[in-house]
Parts: sequence; C-alpha cells; structure tokens
Amino acid sequence: PGVDLLSEFSEGTLVGYRWNDAKNVPAAFPFGFGLSYTTFSFSNVKATCDGQVATVSVTVENTGSREGAAVPQIYVGFKSLLPVLRQLRGFEKVTLAAGDSKVVNFALGPEDWSYYDEEAGAWKSALDQGEEIEVSVGSSSADLQGTASLGCHALSEK
Repeated sequence: PGVDLLSEFSEGTLVGYRWNDAKNVPAAFPFGFGLSYTTFSFSNVKATCDGQVATVSVTVENTGSREGAAVPQIYVGFKSLLPVLRQLRGFEKVTLAAGDSKVVNFALGPEDWSYYDEEAGAWKSALDQGEEIEVSVGSSSADLQGTASLGCHALSEK
C-alpha cells in the first residue's frame, strides 16, 4: 500500500500493541500471543545493575502436565515514552518439561532506557532525567505477570 512505495503512518508512535496499551483497548490477539498445550507462570522478577548493564531475571515455570515452550518477553516503560506506555526490549524461547522451572536473564543497556527528544534533536537517557524505569515481564503485551523498578542512575554515567 501507499504511493510510490511510501506509506504514511498517522498513528505516530502508537503502532500495534502500543496503541492498544495507550488506549486501554484489548486486542483479540495481543503482541506475542501464542497457543500452547501446557501452561506457564512467570514469577520473581528482579532487576539489578552492574556498570553499564542492567540484568532483569524472571523465573519461568511449566505449571501444566506436558512439556512445552514459553517465550517470556520484557517490556520497558518510563515517563518520557508517553503516550507509549512501554516498549518491547527482548524475548527468549524456553522449553520446559512439566513441573520444571528456569531462571531467564535479560540484559539491558543505555539504549533500552533512551528516547529521542524531538525538541532537542537528540537522544536522551530517562535515567539522566531522573525518571524511574519500570520493567515488566510476561507471555504477551497483554499478559504481564511481573514488574520491577530499575533505579540505576549510575548506569548512564560514563
């Protein structure tokens, strides 16, 4: 679609799941939605900081009666993203036998809490602005089962 291979996106930054989140309108099939023959839980979401890297960990448990694969997703949100509430920053496929669990780690860096400031014409760090960074983990954009705050202000310093 479009004209001369150009398309106009009038939604601005509110494309896909971002629009659903911002407008609080449930999607029939949320971003990351998938079917499985088993069930999973996500728990113990923790965020730690070390130098220029933050690590977010989550325990994924197969709570069903058969082996299956889960794809935990990590979303990051902070005030300067508004009207976007959060954005996908990573995912990982994990295969677990029935009853098994595994800790999944996600590494985040300065680009994950940065945003483009149109007025300044430059990229800025939400941490440098003193904003709280919220990380959420779940099986889809509409099924976020755990949240942690990332208050690592030293991370953005060089």
